[in-house]
Amino acid sequence: MGIFKKVIIVSDSGWQGARQLSIELSKQGAAATVFIRGKLNRDEANMITKYKGIKNIFIPQKLFMVIVLMHVLSGVIFLKPVVIFGTKEKTEKTLLGLGKYFKNIYLLRLRESKNSFNVFDPGMRPVHYKDFL
Repeated sequence: MGIFKKVIIVSDSGWQGARQLSIELSKQGAAATVFIRGKLNRDEANMITKYKGIKNIFIPQKLFMVIVLMHVLSGVIFLKPVVIFGTKEKTEKTLLGLGKYFKNIYLLRLRESKNSFNVFDPGMRPVHYKDFL
């Protein structure tokens, strides 16, 4: 993975897919920041916060998009490639809008399936997450 690449997982619709992807990224030695909408109970939070290189940030619903956008912009302003895995269509549309202005944003769609996850490009064509690290 490129040392200057920023990887973000935006988990605002369920967290299981984000957790699975986080585990895979940790195994690959990739660092990522996971923004999780809302607050989980202690057991759930402990279950998804134990992986090397993965930083989980729990954000109240009203501040969620503001904080996510500030974090994304902090990377793109300094011309870092930013890879974003999104879990909700409404949020993805907002991030795709940013991609029109900043060519160093790469949005991927993260979808959960039974005990796993799938990754798609913005056109919903299957891709492999490792191709973007």
